[in-house]
Amino acid sequence: MPVKIFYGHVSWLIEAGVDSIFLPRLISVAPKEYICPKFMGLPDMMAAAFPNRARFIAPVVNLTLSPRLFYRELEKVGQGLGCTAKETRKAWDEALAAQKRFQSFLQGGNWPAEYEAEQDRDTESMVTRPLDNPNLRIGLLGHSYVIYDKLASMDAVSRLHHMGAEVLTVDMLSPARIEAQAVRWPKRMFWTSGRRILGAAWEYTEMPVDGIIYITAFGCGTDSLTAELVERTVRRRSQIPQLILNIDEHTGEAGVVTRLEAFVDMLRWRRAR
Repeated sequence: MPVKIFYGHVSWLIEAGVDSIFLPRLISVAPKEYICPKFMGLPDMMAAAFPNRARFIAPVVNLTLSPRLFYRELEKVGQGLGCTAKETRKAWDEALAAQKRFQSFLQGGNWPAEYEAEQDRDTESMVTRPLDNPNLRIGLLGHSYVIYDKLASMDAVSRLHHMGAEVLTVDMLSPARIEAQAVRWPKRMFWTSGRRILGAAWEYTEMPVDGIIYITAFGCGTDSLTAELVERTVRRRSQIPQLILNIDEHTGEAGVVTRLEAFVDMLRWRRAR
């Protein structure tokens, strides 16, 4: 489903008059780890679906290879935009710094949509939400492009907030803690997103969370394995209730709302006991 939604995003951009779209060919963003195979082929799929309608700027991002090759790809992008190698490297460094600020903001317990409102504040004054919130706390698992997309996730996050639950995501956890938990698995998970989800699941079992929800796309091959591993691990390591929401384009909104409401009611009942 996420890839189908991506087709819609690209179509909308082209209809809006965009003539160039930055669409990296993501292969690996960390040593010894890989991205979903479907994402690797996105530039080819979009070029085939929208021939001669837009220019796709598709540098190869493969950090399993030499960094020199990666910077060469960046320089090609810069050349296409009329920039020198020095200007391209400077832009890349500034982009990395901006990404780190954004990730620090998320790790403070904040949501991506709130980041723009915080730009006028100093970095030191960014909001950090306390972890002693008396409300229900739910650990949310899933790929970022699913849980943050209101259509793909059936707006599950907003619904949980309206039910009075505090929601934690993988992006709100310390990367060091996620990595420390991920290495505890007997075999290394070589999908980057799956590795982060497994590390976060293990971390949730050691945190004061009332429940764990995993939102997965029906057609996701990596999730078919990762969701099963999460379910078994959580059940073996803790008594934390868990809910797996398997969503596709045929999923009914009413069914999702009913399952979320029932899950939250059950968590409140357990806490009251």
